[in-house]
Amino acid sequence: MEAVKGRRLWWQQFTRPELVEYAKKVSDIALLPLGSLEQHGEHLPTGEDSYHAIGIAERVAERTKVMLLPCPWYGAHPYQHYYYAGTIPLRFETYHNMLKDIVRGASWAGFNKFILFNCHGQEWAISPAVHELALEGYFVVAPTLWEITKEVIAKVMETGFSHADESETSLGLYLIPELVDMSKAHDEHPEPLMDEKWYASPGTLVRKHVPWYSGTFSKPEYKHLKHGVVGSPSKATADKGKALVDAAVDWLVEFIEELRRRYPPGVKPEVK
Repeated sequence: MEAVKGRRLWWQQFTRPELVEYAKKVSDIALLPLGSLEQHGEHLPTGEDSYHAIGIAERVAERTKVMLLPCPWYGAHPYQHYYYAGTIPLRFETYHNMLKDIVRGASWAGFNKFILFNCHGQEWAISPAVHELALEGYFVVAPTLWEITKEVIAKVMETGFSHADESETSLGLYLIPELVDMSKAHDEHPEPLMDEKWYASPGTLVRKHVPWYSGTFSKPEYKHLKHGVVGSPSKATADKGKALVDAAVDWLVEFIEELRRRYPPGVKPEVK
């Protein structure tokens, strides 16, 4: 996925002088796709979230010429994801420090604005890094896939956005169909520890609810999920995945274009 239409998009494909020149003359906006290595049922690859982030990021870079930072693959995980075969979680402090180090290092080449594009259930771990980086003078924005596309999810998906479900499987069928085996897809609907009226699921955050990541609302998945699924992958289609990808790309492109208009290459937003 690293070379789209023969064009270099990723940091690792450039030399040091080329990166410095790119930040000066093309774009000093760097986009870091964030996913995870995590079990996604029996029908999706463990790199599913990272494949989402990479595929969407490449489409954004094609349209905006932002620099793409390599996806770190590993992610932070809420407690209920732990101990499940296939999942490799980073501790909060490891993940938190990794994000800050990536931004700091990229800034040495002249990149001044950073987008941390999250496609895994770790938004709770990203926000503290954003604010600590702001105190150092960095402009950082961290959109999450299901938050910036919630209107499309509500319109296109029959069952919302959860885990290895209709939405994530649809993304897989569109972005990486060769890695999806629908013959092994099983619908699964585990019971939460508290009624869902008390908290907001991913992509449904409203004021009267506690965010899903601010409470221990879930049972440990390695004990309670037979197939590793939370939702209905049987309802997934590639067309639904395309609608979600297109919505995410459009949101990111619009944001980047406005950011570039306000702050051309070399101009740093006054964060500190």
